[in-house]
Amino acid sequence: MADRKVYAMAVAPHPFDNDMGLGGTVARWVREGKDVVYVICTNGDKFSMDPAVQPEELAIARRQEQLAAAKILGVKEVVFLGHPDLTLEYTPALRNELLGLVLKYRPEVITTNDPYYRAQGIFSSGDHRNAGQATLDVVWPYILAPGTYRHLIEPGYQLHKIKEVLMWQTENANHTEDITETLELKIEAIGCYKTQMLEPSDSQFAERLRERASKLAEGKGYKYGEAFHRVEPLQRL
Repeated sequence: MADRKVYAMAVAPHPFDNDMGLGGTVARWVREGKDVVYVICTNGDKFSMDPAVQPEELAIARRQEQLAAAKILGVKEVVFLGHPDLTLEYTPALRNELLGLVLKYRPEVITTNDPYYRAQGIFSSGDHRNAGQATLDVVWPYILAPGTYRHLIEPGYQLHKIKEVLMWQTENANHTEDITETLELKIEAIGCYKTQMLEPSDSQFAERLRERASKLAEGKGYKYGEAFHRVEPLQRL
């Protein structure tokens, strides 16, 4: 089986999450000639406070929004796992889905949300916790234990090692990426999500993003940044 060998695989719980978490970094990577593949775990069919919105229609709309946002950032391939929104569970099946994609695309870098993030003292949603944790567990130890995915080795996949993990939406940032030249692309991509921009305050959303990116870049020698918790995974069991 031919290796794809993309530079990065960006795993997100929902449509929108990758673009918000690291859209500027993704756009910069693409400008540098690096291939990035998006993996979206859920279909986003429940993320609306309007009881009149039908989940099936919302899922279709959010898929199209995600594809449009990815196109703006230069991401050519988006994999939709299609799990129902707000029901994502950490199961061996989910972990194997992600493991199979990592073995297929063979990225150097994996990005996902920090599963340990707490928002205002409350744990983030189960979709975020489970997507992030399953992704991290794939990176280590499962991908280094081929006995756990014998069913994937037989079709031709080979053992693969991840060089770097970047986690967004984190309280433990230890790494910042320069997005000075690509912040406006990130803002444009986020603007594709009309289903998620429902409050009057959203008219100020772009300015808030600029202010936050400016603050993250303070003392770094560039204007705008995105923050991550960066980890170099163990290369052995």
